[in-house]
Parts: sequence; C-alpha cells; structure tokens
Amino acid sequence: MQSSEKFAVIGDPISHSKSPQLHNEFGKEFKFKLSYEKVHTHSSELAARVDNLIELGYRGFNVTLPLKEAMYKIGVLRGYDLSERSIRAQSVNTVSIRKEKIFLDNTDGAGFIKSMNYPNGFNLHKKNLLIIGAGGAAKGIIGPILDVHPARIVISNRSLENIKILRERFNSPLLSFNLLNDLNSDSNLNDYENTGLFDVIVNATSSSVSMEDPLINPKYFRNAQLIVDLFYAKKLTSFLRVAKEYGCINVMDGFPMLVEQAAESFYVWTGLKPDTNRIISQRDIFFE
Repeated sequence: MQSSEKFAVIGDPISHSKSPQLHNEFGKEFKFKLSYEKVHTHSSELAARVDNLIELGYRGFNVTLPLKEAMYKIGVLRGYDLSERSIRAQSVNTVSIRKEKIFLDNTDGAGFIKSMNYPNGFNLHKKNLLIIGAGGAAKGIIGPILDVHPARIVISNRSLENIKILRERFNSPLLSFNLLNDLNSDSNLNDYENTGLFDVIVNATSSSVSMEDPLINPKYFRNAQLIVDLFYAKKLTSFLRVAKEYGCINVMDGFPMLVEQAAESFYVWTGLKPDTNRIISQRDIFFE
C-alpha cells in the first residue's frame, strides 16, 4: 500500500495560493496519495525552512513570491542540482527531494508557453510582443518565449534597474527595452497608430493586485490579438477589462499558466502528467 507523500508551497504571503487544491486534484487523477500544505515563510527564514522540509521528509515543495530568486541563490551556494530552466531564469519555483539529492527547477516559463493552448491554440511564433514589467515574473517567461522565435519582444518597465539586469541576462537581438513613460509618449503612440505595433501584450506586474489603472495607454490594446495578465482572480482583472472595452476579443488571466506550471512541477516530482484541460475548464470551483 502506497504511503502518502508530503509536499508544500512556501511564500509570503501564502494564504491566497491555489496550489494545494491543484495538486490534490492531480493526486486524485492518478490515485497518488499526497498531502500538500501552505507554509508561510518570510525571506529571512528561507534557508532554515528548506532544511526543515528536508529533515521532515518532504518529497518536494513549490516556491512562490518573493522567494524564487533567493531559493536559486541558496541552491547555487549549497551545490544543489539546478535545471537549465532555473539557471536561465536565475529563479526557482520547484524543489524535488530524493534522499540526499536536491533538484531545483523553474516551471513558470513552460507553464506560460503551454497556457497559450487555451486562447484557441495561440502561437507566439513570429509575433510582436510587449511585456510590461521586468521583475521575477518576466524573468521566468522570457527565455521560453525566445525559444519559440517571436518576431520581437519589447519589455517596458517603470524603472531602469531591472531593465539593465534583463538586458545582461538575455542577450538576444529580438529583445528591446524602454521605460513605461517613454512607451506612453505621444511620439510612440503616433508610431503605433501607423503600424499596429503589438500582437500580444503581457502584464507581468502586480498592478492588478492593487487595482491600479492600466499601465499603458489603452490605445495599444486596439489591434492586439491577445492580452494576458499573469495575475488571476475570479473575475476579469482591471487590466483585462479595459482591454476588452477597447476591442480586444482574446484576453486571458494567469490561471491557465498557474495550472500548467503546477502540472509541470507534479511531473518533475512524480513522472506523471496531469490532465490540465479538465482543471482549467472547471476553474470556477477554485474560486468558490
């Protein structure tokens, strides 16, 4: 008889996490016995929490904000096995523990690319993308997007600091960078009116959490084929709501990406691939 395997998600805050529900659904699909809990972890506690989870016999755990990059640094310092995906993003969201072997991975980018199946099998190949934000969420998805060979990616951010980091980390001729203030300038908007600049716009900031107004001039939404907000909620985020008001038919929040990156984590731990379509089609039960 199979004993129950222990898993967790760590972060700060953590109460909002849907990960326990998702992984319990994955376990039911395969009759795989597991427990999965939320463990509130402040950044100052991270190293001790990792030791504690290993000591208590956990099979693996997920890492959410704001600990992903710190987890990567711990992995480098301790000589843990690092996947190519985690090295590229310099960020970790999945930790696998097998006896004394600790393996660190990042499934965010794979989750984002797979989530493109939901708006009618959307393909990013040869598309012009705008990514708003240059923090951890953007770092996790840029590499996998580059792998599908878009026409180009413009990354726009409020400050220069994170832009400089991304420019050094992802050295690609397909990438260009600007400040949000410049993106919203009259001259850029005029250029857009003439060219229909972006096929896909991705909000990789936390602006939807704080219900801020859209970060970009809504005119940019008009000719876009797809608008994505990596934040997810029961109802449309303010960013997506404005996009629809300005005529964009295809909008998607971060729930499909959440499911896909979780399924990829489950596969890293167990070798089993969950049916993500079933979960995504039943999304309402996760927001009851």
